[in-house]
Amino acid sequence: MIDRPEGTYEKLLFCLFSLGAALLALVTLLILYDVIARNTGFPPFTHTLAVTEYGLYYVTLLGAPWLVRKKHHVYMQLVTAVAPAALRPFICKLCYLLCAMTCGLICYYAGLVTFEAWIRGDQEVRSFDMPRWLIFAVMPVSFALLTAEFGRYLLGLDSMYDGEIGIHE
Repeated sequence: MIDRPEGTYEKLLFCLFSLGAALLALVTLLILYDVIARNTGFPPFTHTLAVTEYGLYYVTLLGAPWLVRKKHHVYMQLVTAVAPAALRPFICKLCYLLCAMTCGLICYYAGLVTFEAWIRGDQEVRSFDMPRWLIFAVMPVSFALLTAEFGRYLLGLDSMYDGEIGIHE
């Protein structure tokens, strides 16, 4: 069950997540059609491979901020599980800081690459031509939102760890 978004920012994250889910459904349908078309003699859609590759990339980046917000992303508690209880809050803050810094750095460089591709007018030439900046544009947006999410954890507004930190079955 998906929690209902509460504020404007959370609604933005949910809209991006929903857009990613819709793209995943489209990719699934394209692949299904392609398999059926190839086995029944109908002409396959010539852009399936390119749309699938771009779609999976976009799905990942559009959904990531919502998943971090709702704590549905993949993370390991191995270090915190074996660390002394007194060190666990410090380890958590260090993890949040490293995640926020990494996402911020990726956001910055992805923004530079996106802007450079836009200025130069680069084109991605596949089964259809696409402006290269459009491929990269989702990355700085997603990583800016991921930076904000890990920043929330770092500031103590939320915690990735509900309840006791340790190994959970």
